[in-house]
Parts: sequence; structure tokens; C-alpha cells
Amino acid sequence: MTTINAHKLQRMIKQTQPHISPDEGVPAINGIRFECDGIHIHALASDRYTFAAARTKVREETDTWSITISEKTIGWLAPWLETHEGDTILDLSASEDGLTITDDEGKLLVPAKDYAFPKWQGLFRDALQDASTSGDLLSLDTKMLARWKHADTHLRVWQTMPEKPLLLVGDDFLGLQMPCRYSGDAKDRPAVLSDWSGSLGQGGKPAEITVPPAPGAVAEMAESMLQQTLRSTSEMFGVDMDSLKGRGAFNAWVHSGIYAWSAYRLLEALKKADPDLAETTVRDLNEQLESGEIGEWAWDAAEEAGHNPQKWHDDYEAHKTKLAEKDAAENVAGAE
Repeated sequence: MTTINAHKLQRMIKQTQPHISPDEGVPAINGIRFECDGIHIHALASDRYTFAAARTKVREETDTWSITISEKTIGWLAPWLETHEGDTILDLSASEDGLTITDDEGKLLVPAKDYAFPKWQGLFRDALQDASTSGDLLSLDTKMLARWKHADTHLRVWQTMPEKPLLLVGDDFLGLQMPCRYSGDAKDRPAVLSDWSGSLGQGGKPAEITVPPAPGAVAEMAESMLQQTLRSTSEMFGVDMDSLKGRGAFNAWVHSGIYAWSAYRLLEALKKADPDLAETTVRDLNEQLESGEIGEWAWDAAEEAGHNPQKWHDDYEAHKTKLAEKDAAENVAGAE
């Protein structure tokens, strides 16, 4: 039995479905191939021109298995999976009859076969190794990539230097697309190759599974955010609006309530999308908050994102000075 969250299975299907071969005469690639190595479930699809490989970690170590679900079956399976909340736990079991998916309501037997599938690990491993001397990885916005759909039937692409635009060349056509910032792990090809070494058959057995954190941190933070929202929206009506400090306190309570409610809504959305990631993120956030260094981290994060935190600081100080001068002038006028 292999256990994952519903959203992870949904996401892998979305990532690979556009690359399914429409050739029903070759059933091995007329669908999505699922392979579990005990640590990851891999979803694979190819039409010989493109090849997509997606993966996700299972919730606990499991047996190995592989199975192919046809394009026709994926056509109704994907909508069925979309009826599940992202944090729904699904148990998967592969057999000669197909793939059995068990949820809280019961079991669904999905027709599937274990066809021979192209050796994909070496294909991707060689691609990563061959490219490892040609510079850093290029990060692109996939929404912008869709803009080139009608530029030409085929486009040639290259990037001359890091952080420079990607050049696209077609028949009587030129295009440029700026790369986007990437702040995640595995920024270069050797790091990606190392991360995928278990899946691609390099370095022996797959990496050890990471046990999902025990639930609790998300629920505690969600409760705290709700309490802060109610406290802030209550306190903001009890301040003295006739003084500068009172108006400042009112604005502070308003912002506190807004951000507490926003944090609660975003946290609930993350919990539904990926409960394990939500727990890990909140626990990491709690450690940062307890350290007392979030101001320094926020400054660094702002600079990494291309902002100017020094200008923010200077503008805010100028704003406070202007308010103080205005309040002083009002007090002088009132005394006269």
C-alpha cells in the first residue's frame, strides 16, 4: 500500500498529461506511466517529441510497483481526483487488475497495465551530465512561455549569458524572454542531478524517505491568527482618534487584524493543498520567530527580491517626521 496526499497525485497528472502520446496503437506511451521506487512515485509521459517526468515522495516507505494508465482512463480519473480536497489521504495499490485507490468513501479500481516503458532514467541523467559544463540553470516563467505558441511551428532558443534574455528565433521572427528569479534549492545542474540520483539510478538505492512532521503546529498557528484577528478588530475601536498616538494605534490595530486574517486564510489554503508542507513551514517559521532576527531576514529577503529596503526605511522615517510636524503645528494652533 502506497499513501500520498490527493493534491500530489492531481499535480503529477497535470504536469504530465499534456505529453501523452495520442497513438493508441502504442499503449506503452498512450497514457501516464506511474513508477514507485519505495520512496517516490514517478509520473511519466512522452509522445517521442517531449518527455515529462514528475515525482513526489510517499508518506511512508512502501513496496515498489509500476503501472500505466491510458489516456482515455486519465480523462475521467483526473476529474474524479479533483473532487477531493488536497489534504485527502489516498492509498494506492497496484495489481494485475489495475490501480486501486482507496479514500474515506471507499475503493476505486482504475484499469491499468504494466507495459514495458522506455528507459527514462539514463535519458535524463545523460542530459543533466552533458549540460553540466554549459552554465547555470535558466529559470523561466511558464505563463510567459505560452505566449510563443503562435510565433512559429518551431523555435530555436539559446541564452548568451547568465541573467540575460532567452533568445527565440523563428521564420521571420525574433523574440526575447527575460529569465525570472529562482530562490529554491538545487540552483545548478549538479545539484539537480544529485537530488534526482536515486530516481535516475545513480548512486545505488533511492534516498531515505523524509517522515512528514506530526500535525499540530498548523492548528496552533491558525488558532493564534484567529485570536489576533478578533483582538485587533476589537481594540481598534477603543483608541483616541483625536491624538497622533491614538490614530497611530488605530492604524496599527487595523493592520494587525488585516495581516492576521490574511495569514489565517493563506495557512488554511496551504494546509488543504499540502498538509505536510504546511506543518514543515510553520515549524520553521516558529523557529525564526523565536530567534528574534526576522527583521534582518526580511531586509535580506527584500534585497534578494530586487527591492530597496533602505529606501523603504527612509521613506517611512520621512513620513513619521511629516506627521510629527503636522501634529506639533495643530497643537500650537490649538493653544492659541
